[in-house]
Amino acid sequence: MNLEFLLAGKRPVDLRKINWLGKLKLLVTAPHPDDFDAIGVTLRYMVGQGHELYVVVAETGSGIDKVYGAGMVQDDRRQLRVREQTASFRFFGLSGTHYRFLKLNNENDDQVADDSENRIFLEKLIREIRPDMLFMPHGNDTNRAHRAMYAMMKAIASKVEWPVALMLNSDVKTVDMRKDFYVPFDETQAQWKGELLRYHDSQHQRNLRDRGYGFDERVLMLNRKTAAGLGISEPYAASFELELCN
Repeated sequence: MNLEFLLAGKRPVDLRKINWLGKLKLLVTAPHPDDFDAIGVTLRYMVGQGHELYVVVAETGSGIDKVYGAGMVQDDRRQLRVREQTASFRFFGLSGTHYRFLKLNNENDDQVADDSENRIFLEKLIREIRPDMLFMPHGNDTNRAHRAMYAMMKAIASKVEWPVALMLNSDVKTVDMRKDFYVPFDETQAQWKGELLRYHDSQHQRNLRDRGYGFDERVLMLNRKTAAGLGISEPYAASFELELCN
């Protein structure tokens, strides 16, 4: 599909205003469990428009602190985060045939590595699914795994023989980005998103201990800040930078 229509309009563009020329195949490439949930309202909207959604999640036990993970070994932590994400997918309504957990090579921090073996594996997966649009955290980010996934996906999307749109989402650890698209949402949708995020209880409890507020509030604070910066009437928004490959 020709994706040049995504470049139309003055930036930033409300994603709800896009005149879709066809149904897209969407793929979320998540370097952590919970990266999917951080853009849950946007993905819910896209599914509601009839686009087909797939998700791949790199397995990691990172983010589980010594209190929550007391007595756990590395594989225990990874499997806990898989269970949390699986419960979140079920709440979202995503079919089990549309998500996969990936046992990729990880660095010493137990987060995905940008190496040749992972790139070969991910390219094979991309060619198998053949997505039109990839969602992932932005590469200009303090989180090493976010940068690694972006670098690998950008290289693969630039290599395949069909057009691919990269939708790079704003995250609490994003340093800076261009806001090409945004998806506004209201309090009811924020409550739904908060419930989705709280399925990641290991992250929720860590935030409560370390910051005094939960994982849900940490993400929704960013969405409130984004909406305020855009000057829109809705209280929340997710934002994305677009890169077209091929």
